[in-house]
Amino acid sequence: MASANNQSAKPSERIGFIGLGAMGVGMASNVLKNGYSLSVMGNNRREPVERLLSEGAVEVSSPKEMAQQSDIVVICVTTSEVVEQIISGKDGLLAGANDGLLVVDCGTSLPGSTLKLGEQLKNANCSLMDVPLGRSSAAAESGTLNMMAGGSAEDFERATPLLKTMSENLFHLGPLGSGHKVKLLNNACSVSMAIMIAEVVQTAKAADIDVKLLADVMTSGPLGSDFMKWMFEGPLSGDETKLQFSIKNATKDIGYFNSMASELNKNVSVPSSALETITKVVEQGNGEDFLPALCRHV
Repeated sequence: MASANNQSAKPSERIGFIGLGAMGVGMASNVLKNGYSLSVMGNNRREPVERLLSEGAVEVSSPKEMAQQSDIVVICVTTSEVVEQIISGKDGLLAGANDGLLVVDCGTSLPGSTLKLGEQLKNANCSLMDVPLGRSSAAAESGTLNMMAGGSAEDFERATPLLKTMSENLFHLGPLGSGHKVKLLNNACSVSMAIMIAEVVQTAKAADIDVKLLADVMTSGPLGSDFMKWMFEGPLSGDETKLQFSIKNATKDIGYFNSMASELNKNVSVPSSALETITKVVEQGNGEDFLPALCRHV
């Protein structure tokens, strides 16, 4: 959370925010609560826009317009393709950017795309940071996210007061692209583990093992974690909302990881197998379900 010193004086940077989904709306709200001026841009749903307007934000109609009246623009959307369109598309941020604009991509993107966009912004006397997120929408609301930042030391220093309004743990991991690389490494592990837990649950049922007892054993040992507990909650109680990360987004992330690994000539057999399995779940029409639903679908 922001320190008392940050809260006592109104910050001078003008902030823009694009991507008011489950994570973004809470993040943007915390920016406002910490004294920043905020411009927002809606997409399909009016509810988060109206909420932020009631809290003091102003609405703009395009990324170009947002860039014209912002010093830092935070993007929290789903794919590299969407980020590319927001930055360099028609009426994108680059079309309206003033010198010194800092763009912060908080989604999970392909590192290669991030580096390409970074060059485009650098050529316009602007800059880019990649700051993907860890934890849940509840953490976004409370301002206690994990943030994995990539970018220059200068940009990180500039962005730190803003990022601290949204985070509990803020890591500077290296130059541009480092944040997205670490996020893909992290998610390749978590999605692969989710598939493994789902397959273990189904095998336990076939072997006439009580899944509750299995969960007690596994979560009590060195494998135990919040992630494992949240995954088991689905088959145990039917509550699949403890881990609110959609199967569709998980498929995208592990696909991005496999693309990165391929470019690096690395053999990643477990994530590759996980991608094949989870892709079938999406193709069966279950992509909007949360990860714990894999225990039903796999």
